[in-house]
Amino acid sequence: MSKGGWTSGTRTSGSTWSSGKTQTIRVPIALVDEIMAYARALDSGIGLSQVNRADVILEAIDYYIKFRGKNFRPNQHSRKPDLTSRAWDELRKFQKLVKENPQVLGIEKDDTCRR
Repeated sequence: MSKGGWTSGTRTSGSTWSSGKTQTIRVPIALVDEIMAYARALDSGIGLSQVNRADVILEAIDYYIKFRGKNFRPNQHSRKPDLTSRAWDELRKFQKLVKENPQVLGIEKDDTCRR
């Protein structure tokens, strides 16, 4: 019976950061979550300027749709995914808004780097 506490099986070894050694820094408590999100994005190779571009967001939506199509399991109601169903309405609205009017969402429109 386990008595709790740390054991050799419960401890994780190493850092979760990809960029190497870490350092403790002081930041305002109100900004901790935003700073950590930014640091994690940089550590994973995603620059902040890349995240806020319309072409990157549209590409992510396309990948998501393909992913859902590949992982679709046929059932008694349908044999293939139906992207015209009401469940997909909000994603289509978001996709249209990013294509036609991205500045409303605070997104930069940059079609030059489409992958």
